[in-house]
Parts: sequence; structure tokens; C-alpha cells
Amino acid sequence: MKLTNNIVLITGGASGIGATMAERFKNMGNTVIICGRNKEKLAQAASTMGVDSVICDISSPEQCQSMLNTISKNHGRLDILVNCAGVMFAYDFANDLDTATKIQTEIEINAIAPLQLTHAALPLLKQSKAPAIVFVSSGLAYVSYFATPAYSGSKALIHHSAQALRHQLKPHGIQVFELLPPITDTPMAEGMNTGHFKKMAPSAVIDELINGMQTGKVEIAAGASKQLHFMSRLAPNFLFKQMVKSFT
Repeated sequence: MKLTNNIVLITGGASGIGATMAERFKNMGNTVIICGRNKEKLAQAASTMGVDSVICDISSPEQCQSMLNTISKNHGRLDILVNCAGVMFAYDFANDLDTATKIQTEIEINAIAPLQLTHAALPLLKQSKAPAIVFVSSGLAYVSYFATPAYSGSKALIHHSAQALRHQLKPHGIQVFELLPPITDTPMAEGMNTGHFKKMAPSAVIDELINGMQTGKVEIAAGASKQLHFMSRLAPNFLFKQMVKSFT
């Protein structure tokens, strides 16, 4: 698809993969809007990259609708929606005192919010001549990481939802892409035990995303996620055991 002169909304665009993506889309000649909850962080990122920003807690349907209303008023359409915002907690499921809260937060932000926002954005996307949705899931959609049970599950949910929506939204002319990054060198992965895996640079992840979108590749497994995908199909139980060994 054409990746210039688009109106692009990126959730979680103030840091990490989202920020790298926002800067890349901006440099390619698109109008980029990033959203997030932290007013100061969002304003600083928007100023640095020269993009627009909207304060929005994506777990709030009311705030999401307000954001979409603003985009509709200012631009009249939305060409690309990127669901990139996410949270990850590593914890001992049986003994962590905040397990219940962490589970709820991860499921709300990583799974429920992207689907609700996507549904709410459909009228605006339909105003585009070539609309697209990008779901940022994870290589952990292919195999669970034992230290992040809810995070891994939330990304698997998005993976399967993206597959289903790709079919459902095709008659509406909406392309659905999925980016599955490996462990990436972002604030989310700071201090994380990466085992035998080397963190991938965010810019390299976005290189693969852009190439995939331009060539019509809808499921874009970046870096080591390609190997996870292959092994998950060939020997899923062996892969999980190897993941456990790699991180212990």
C-alpha cells in the first residue's frame, strides 16, 4: 500500500516502537497523530518529532471517541490506525500481591482497548480511499513466556483477532496488518531477562513493518519472531521448553 500523504493515528506513540514508527511515518510524508495518557511525555515526544498529539487513555471508550471526533473535525478521515500501546508485567502468578491488578491492566490495555478503538474508528477509516489497521502484537503470540502469563495471552488474543478482522473487514476495503516484534530495545524491555535472545533495535523492527506494508505482507514477524513462528508450527511443545531453558 501507499505510505505517503496519509492521516495516521498511533496509540502509544510517545515512546518505544510507537515513537520510532511515528517518526518514520512522519519522515515519509504523512500526517501523524500520537496519543497517550502522560501529558508531559506526550507533548515532549510530539514536539521532538513534529507530530500532532491527543491526550487519551485508550482504555476509556469515551476518551477514544472524543479523540476520534477531534480527528474527524480536523482531517475528515483516518487512513491508518496503529494499535501500538501496551503494558507488560513479569510476575509470580501465585505469590505476587498485585497479580489480579496486573492481569486486569494487561488485558484492558493490550487486548480490549485496541479492539474497542478499532471498532469505534471504523466510520472514520471508511472515509479513506485506502484504509488500513495495524495491530502490534508480539512474537509471544506464537509461544508463551512463562514469566508474563497475561501479557502472552493478550498478544495471542490480538493475533487471532487480527486474523479474523482481516477477513471480516476485507469487504469494507480495510486492510489489516499485524506486526509481531521480538524482544525489542525499548523502555518496556529495560531490565528484562532476555535469555539467549538479543534485543532488536526499534528502527529495524519498523524497517520490516514498512517493507511488509508496502509489499502487501499482512502478518509481519520481525527478527527472531520468524523463528518462533516456524517452530511454533513445527514443534510447539519443544519450543516452549526451549523458551523456559533460555530464560532460566
